[in-house]
Amino acid sequence: MSIKYCSNCGKQMAYSDIFCSFCGSNQEDNQIIVDKDKTSSTDVLKGYFKHLYTIAGCSSRKEYWLGFLWMMIFAVSFHLIWSLSYASLHDSASGVRLLKSFGFVFAFCKYFVSISLIFSTCRRLHDANISGWFLLLLLVPIFGWIVIFVLLCQKSQEEGQRKYGNKKPSRAINHVIGWLLVIIFGLFAGVHEMKIIQFKYEESVNLHRFDMFIQKENEGKYYNYTYNGSNYDH
Repeated sequence: MSIKYCSNCGKQMAYSDIFCSFCGSNQEDNQIIVDKDKTSSTDVLKGYFKHLYTIAGCSSRKEYWLGFLWMMIFAVSFHLIWSLSYASLHDSASGVRLLKSFGFVFAFCKYFVSISLIFSTCRRLHDANISGWFLLLLLVPIFGWIVIFVLLCQKSQEEGQRKYGNKKPSRAINHVIGWLLVIIFGLFAGVHEMKIIQFKYEESVNLHRFDMFIQKENEGKYYNYTYNGSNYDH
């Protein structure tokens, strides 16, 4: 997919435009055409994270899949750190206090990743001239997931041919709404995760106390049995 820039003012334009919508210059001569596939990975990732929490606009295949890869690396790495921390700290009071704080951050990060992926997937569909409502297919196991994957692999459509998105910068309110969703869901998830950690610790402590009680009861019965048995022999 290629994009065109005005030969007079340098603004980005739809490939099919004859006149620049910014300065009115005729674009039939001296067109500046850039192949998007040659955009560096760094610039692509900058564009991805710049529009992290908005469904407005669209994302190319390269931008979406690079962003998806980075998000997965972040999520898997953080989950691994969390699992190792939980395994080593969950059985002590001081460790649980630390885990509760870390669990809050972990739950917050889960929504940081999941919401951003929902928004970026919607932008990828827009770029292929597909409505974002197709994301509802994710609710259909297996079949819906396969369909969404195929749609995400569709090539980008030209600026003037797209119905569901454009490359214009999204409004600030879109970013604000996205970040509010992350903060609200992240806070609720973080508090819930802290309660779960505390509950599991208390359950473990109570189970340990119960085991100790049963063990003492069995030791007492064994002592009484051996004591009474020795008296009977005499």
